[in-house]
Amino acid sequence: MRLHAALEHHALTKPDATALIFGERRLTWHALNAAANRFAHALAALGARRGDRVMMLMANSVQFVEAYYGLAKLGCISAPVVPTLVGSEIAFIANALRARFVIVDAAAADLWRSIAAEVPAVEVVIGVGAGHGLEYDFASFSLGADERNPDVTVDPNDDLTIKFTSGTTGTPKGCVRTHANFTIAALSMLTEIPLREGEIGLIAQPMAAGMAVSFLTLYMFAGVTFVLLPTFEAGLYLDAVERERVSHACAMDWTARRLSAHPTFAERDLSSIRIFHAINQLESLVPFYAQPTFKAGVTAGYASSEAGGLVTYKLPSDFERVRTNPDDLGGRSSGRPGRLYRIEVLGSDMRPLPPGEIGDLAISGPSVFRGYWERPEETAKVLRDGWLITGDLAMKDEGGYIHMRGRSRDVIRSGGMNVYPAEIEPLLLQYPGVAEAAVIGIPDRDWGERVVACLVAGAPHDADAILSYCRSRLAPHKRPKQIAFMERMPLTASGKVIKKDLAAIVTGEKSS
Repeated sequence: MRLHAALEHHALTKPDATALIFGERRLTWHALNAAANRFAHALAALGARRGDRVMMLMANSVQFVEAYYGLAKLGCISAPVVPTLVGSEIAFIANALRARFVIVDAAAADLWRSIAAEVPAVEVVIGVGAGHGLEYDFASFSLGADERNPDVTVDPNDDLTIKFTSGTTGTPKGCVRTHANFTIAALSMLTEIPLREGEIGLIAQPMAAGMAVSFLTLYMFAGVTFVLLPTFEAGLYLDAVERERVSHACAMDWTARRLSAHPTFAERDLSSIRIFHAINQLESLVPFYAQPTFKAGVTAGYASSEAGGLVTYKLPSDFERVRTNPDDLGGRSSGRPGRLYRIEVLGSDMRPLPPGEIGDLAISGPSVFRGYWERPEETAKVLRDGWLITGDLAMKDEGGYIHMRGRSRDVIRSGGMNVYPAEIEPLLLQYPGVAEAAVIGIPDRDWGERVVACLVAGAPHDADAILSYCRSRLAPHKRPKQIAFMERMPLTASGKVIKKDLAAIVTGEKSS
């Protein structure tokens, strides 16, 4: 149940097989394990101890993987942070962690220097890439260090990583997850959607954002080769699929839309993809099903940092059913609970609601996080009576499928009625030319809150025509009263729409 056990196993049993592909670099299982070991021994020589927090201000790279697993071997706690954060956010996280060690990409080196005086606990800064000018260089730092597995006792219940939330509603909170949390989540995914010998995985999302690390762990445990991209870019993604014959790929809804919008999408050879994972909005899939070489089974599910990754699964059979029957409830859901999880929709009395009623989504299972880093009161709000109270609203149908109704904080109260954006956004995405859609509520004297549809469209659109389209398909209290066109949506690093920023744009408090 230790994260690094799988890496060490594959290094022993198939040392010369390819583990990681990053651009022109190809590392075998032995080489990857040896590099992680060298990093671990070199950091230990500088005084790193079990339980130390190490902030990783890094984009996707081979060094990220080496450091991530090297830290796990030492019993240190990694804290990946997307390097696109502003200085004050990075300083806040480093101080909250009381981090003694920091690993910084060359692109973020100047940003780090600008805040270094604000984080006095940091003792060692290691730079990655050419021209960083920092105290230690990653490439030479561990040169000549011991390549054997470190002799450190790591317990499955030891903390492995602290992933700070995106802070879309306030100060970021650090989700603490253990070695056991991560390994069980990966094994659960392998149970629900097995990987085959010889599969090739693809990771394009930012490692520091969370979801990508879940897939890294999945591929590590399965022992399959995985392709790591430095960043998501539609052309690079499609190139990698064709060049490496990728069989297991992952894309969020917004990345799927960018892939299908790429000018060469229709001509690409996507026939190698067996499983295409994490698409949940059916509208994002229409171009894929029309693509002549795309024959993959599509899967999806509900996941969160606090839950420990995927906990519900929508299988290819669910997607196929809804293609022939658009009214099929299961096909328009987020799937059913994985076999290691109990998931209920709870009322205000913490009791499960009957099918069809909307309430708080609650999860119980072995991958649920340990709590928020040094935030006992915040932890107590979400971990109650053996449940993780997710903050999401949902409905469970008679077949056990979970239907999301959005974040509880995003519910719009208009004219005395609850309006759930998750019911309206898929409908807007069906309107021709609408690429992205988010529904928000803004203060209104007559309605309490006014329903506003924020849209990214590929061409100019008539707002009145879209409002008319909504009137014919939605109950009066759900109909948008206003259309706001955007050049782009404000997104977190993991691709979530920041709705408080949208509201500020619409009300004129912030320019788009």
